[in-house]
Amino acid sequence: MILLRLKLENFQGLRSLTLDFPDGCCGSIYGDNATGKTTVYNALTWLLFDKASTSAKSFTPKTRDAGGDVHHLNHGVTGTFRTESGRVMTLQKVYHEVYKKKRGAAHEEFDGHTTDYFLDGVPVKEKEYTSTILNLCGGDTEKPKMLTMPDYFPEQMPWDMRRKILLEVCGDITDDDVIRATPELKELPDFLLMPGTAERYYTIEEYRKIAAAKRKDINRQLEGIPERIDEAQKAIPDLTGYDEAGIEQEIQAAQKLIAELTAERATAATGSTASAEVQKQIAALRVEIAEKKAKHFEAQSSRNAETNTKALEAKTAASTHRRAREDAETDLRRARAKRDELARKRETMLAEYQAIAAERWEPSSEVCPTCGQRLPAEKVEQMRSDFNLSRSRRLEAVNQRGKTEANKSMVDEAEQEIKRLEALIEQEAAAEKEQEALAAQYLAQCQPSTPFEATDEYLALSQQIAELTGKLADESKCVEGAVATVDERIKAANEALSAANERSAQFQVARYQRSRIEELEAQEKRLASEYDETEKGLYLCDVFTKAKVSMLDSRINGKFQRVRFQLFTDQLNGGVKEGCEVLVPAEDGRMIPYAYANNAARINAGLEIISTLAAHWDVHMPVFVDNAESVTHLIQTGLQTIRLVVSEQDKTLRLEVVE
Repeated sequence: MILLRLKLENFQGLRSLTLDFPDGCCGSIYGDNATGKTTVYNALTWLLFDKASTSAKSFTPKTRDAGGDVHHLNHGVTGTFRTESGRVMTLQKVYHEVYKKKRGAAHEEFDGHTTDYFLDGVPVKEKEYTSTILNLCGGDTEKPKMLTMPDYFPEQMPWDMRRKILLEVCGDITDDDVIRATPELKELPDFLLMPGTAERYYTIEEYRKIAAAKRKDINRQLEGIPERIDEAQKAIPDLTGYDEAGIEQEIQAAQKLIAELTAERATAATGSTASAEVQKQIAALRVEIAEKKAKHFEAQSSRNAETNTKALEAKTAASTHRRAREDAETDLRRARAKRDELARKRETMLAEYQAIAAERWEPSSEVCPTCGQRLPAEKVEQMRSDFNLSRSRRLEAVNQRGKTEANKSMVDEAEQEIKRLEALIEQEAAAEKEQEALAAQYLAQCQPSTPFEATDEYLALSQQIAELTGKLADESKCVEGAVATVDERIKAANEALSAANERSAQFQVARYQRSRIEELEAQEKRLASEYDETEKGLYLCDVFTKAKVSMLDSRINGKFQRVRFQLFTDQLNGGVKEGCEVLVPAEDGRMIPYAYANNAARINAGLEIISTLAAHWDVHMPVFVDNAESVTHLIQTGLQTIRLVVSEQDKTLRLEVVE
């Protein structure tokens, strides 16, 4: 539809203004700064979709003076349009204050605001008004904004919405099409297949998230294995110079020697034929004691092996959690520093923005510094225009830096990272404490070594020997010397047996730790294989994204002559990040981001996008171009274009139409 007439009444300071565009012609609205050019633009956008052209969130159509809002006024906009079907229709909105007299009150009191809606002069409900506009504009609330505001699509819309519109206009490509067209992706479906299913597949983005999380978990496990292997390696006793088979022979030889010495002692202790039987019994008991003592020592050495191993594993786990906590604490310090730096940047750029915004044109600049005479009016006008344009560009540059270097989303992300790290530190600290407690618990479960001589079994046997020995008391004195000699030899044999048993137990510990190392190495190999497979899946996702974007580029670029779109960005880690950044040609031919282009290039890029979208949807609307004085040549779109031009000599708005 095209605009035939736009009438403003008490709209943002414009008391009354009527602009006629005969037969929907194009035109230029001239005016000095603050004369209402942008207000006219706001009037159209407010009439059509209840928003300001500047996207100001606190927008109001009310008229204000030095004392604030001017009350008891109707603030209205009326637009006359000719639709695609040739019908001429009028849209009108009136915003005004509401006053009500409460019961018992003498005067009416302010009770808020309301908006009245009219179609061809007939009062209607907001829903019917909005529905009518949607039908005129293609049935979508976003289309009027995209088709009337050159900067809306390339700058104000989120990148994912821009991408969605482009795919609608240019046609999307299915995942199967991309995979079939790219031989390198023939294995990708195997990665996307959901476990336990035959025909259900993850999307690329779903798999990318799953694989990234899996890779992170595998990497965490892999980082902990070398230290666990090192701990197990350190727990292997040093058995250099010892042979396990030889030690077993030593044990058997010591046991045999003790038995022989015990028998010899019994013989030496026999004082008479009458006591021979008693001595034989004593000798047998001593042999039994020696055998049971050897078995007791062996049991004492092995019963704590498993518990000690579990305690070592718990200590290793506690060490892993401690390192994770310390790493998280380091990351937390960095995250806090990043957040503080972002806050400092925002404050600095805000101060810079305010300083530039406070700059004002100095009248002294209108006088020649050499001769003191006032400069020609056209020179002054050009200097003032250059000053305003420079200030506008610098403000825009600071604003863009704020969006890319220290926007609120970045600060929020830094805060979220701080919270995540604080939670992780607390989690790892709790896990560390839990594992240390578990290690202490296992150590507490270790049974202390009990001498065989303190057991009930030994005491019972010793009691029997004592009773038998009592019978030989009278004869013992004569054999004490011989018995003492044998006892010394038995003591030495028992000490040798104890040492051999201890070394034998160390061989059992060594076997367990070596087995544990083999398990960890096998786990490391398996995890490394899983990591490589996951990396391959992520790599194929990146190949897919690049292939799809390459296929889409030709479709999208075929719809535009000058504007291009960057649908992904290569990252330092070799991956890609999806997006939809608008690129426009610079003077030297380079394609640069829309935000960094000059004002003329941005306006023409916006007009080209509007032209393409209007042709695709077959919906045509009036297009307003603000700051049009900065563009020497607007591209031809075939659309009704209304220029807003800064003109110092026009103290009131002036419309020039192009027949």
